[in-house]
Amino acid sequence: MSSPQPSPPQQGTSGKAKFNVYTIEECPACGQKTKRAFQVGDYITKDGANCSKCGNATKITLIYAEPVVKAK
Repeated sequence: MSSPQPSPPQQGTSGKAKFNVYTIEECPACGQKTKRAFQVGDYITKDGANCSKCGNATKITLIYAEPVVKAK
C-alpha cells in the first residue's frame, strides 16, 4: 500500500499560491544588477545580456520567486 501524498501549501480560495519568478543578472566588471522576468532556459552562471552601464557581458547570479500580492 502506498501512503497518500501530502498536499502542497494552499493560499486563498483558489487553492494554489501564485508566484512571479525573476532572474537577476550581474555584471562582473562594474557590479550592476538587473532584475528581469524569468525565461525558460535560465540557470545560474548562464551568460546574460550586455550590461547597460559598461557594455560587458553579464551572468545570471540569482533566480527566485515572489508571491503575487493582490491589491485590496
